Amino acid sequence: MRRLAHPRVVAGASAVLLCAASQVLACADVRTAAAPTVTTRTGPAPPPPRPVGCLPRPPRYREHGPTRRRVVALTFDGGPTGYTPRVLAALHHYGVHATFFLVGRFIPAHAWLVRRELRDGNEVANHSYSHPHLPSFTQLARTSALIRRVSGFRPCLFRAPYGETSARLIANAWRLRMATIQWSVDTLDSLGAGPRTVYRRVTTLARPGSIILMHDGDGDYAASLRMLPPILSALRRRHLRVVTVSRLLGFRTRTAPSRRPSPR
Repeated sequence: MRRLAHPRVVAGASAVLLCAASQVLACADVRTAAAPTVTTRTGPAPPPPRPVGCLPRPPRYREHGPTRRRVVALTFDGGPTGYTPRVLAALHHYGVHATFFLVGRFIPAHAWLVRRELRDGNEVANHSYSHPHLPSFTQLARTSALIRRVSGFRPCLFRAPYGETSARLIANAWRLRMATIQWSVDTLDSLGAGPRTVYRRVTTLARPGSIILMHDGDGDYAASLRMLPPILSALRRRHLRVVTVSRLLGFRTRTAPSRRPSPR
């Protein structure tokens, strides 16, 4: 007569089946080896650092950037105004950033737009307080102070109204730690150029290193700004990446830890 083998309890799935079949308390003693559980504390990721300024470097006056990379800078003068949200929406849709040269007298009523420009990854810069010909040192200083007051950002770029510069104006901007930035591609939108002309001038004249001038300021720019999405599409097709002026010129951005929102 054949001897019966003693039942053996094995670890793993067999032990689980044995417990399910017997339904007895003794199965509580059958334990399977398990991988150690690692518990980690999860919480909100720290917010990214916020930009608080940029550091210019010579030369003090620029009209274009380096040509060795397929990169261009898109700039908007005269805001912030009611046109600015339309510009921001187009930039966000295409995942690119631009530089906004701000007129100081428009800032108090549109401070939220200045903060949004920076929050979206764009750059803000100085375009004088009231857009006069050859503005004074006070005009420049007042605008930089307004930008810093509403956003915490200290601009390092200045653009002369009407493109009119002088040695004294460039020196005054540099005293305020700002390089004077003009442009190499003018869309002529401020002179009333039609949408097709605006589009054609950007798409035919833009080259690596170009600084492109458009406007979102006090004037009739509705038609020209409707061409912004087609312009961004055309630059993408030409493999020209759109960046801020500071990024184009290799200026270093100063950052600070972002403030966490206070708990409610």
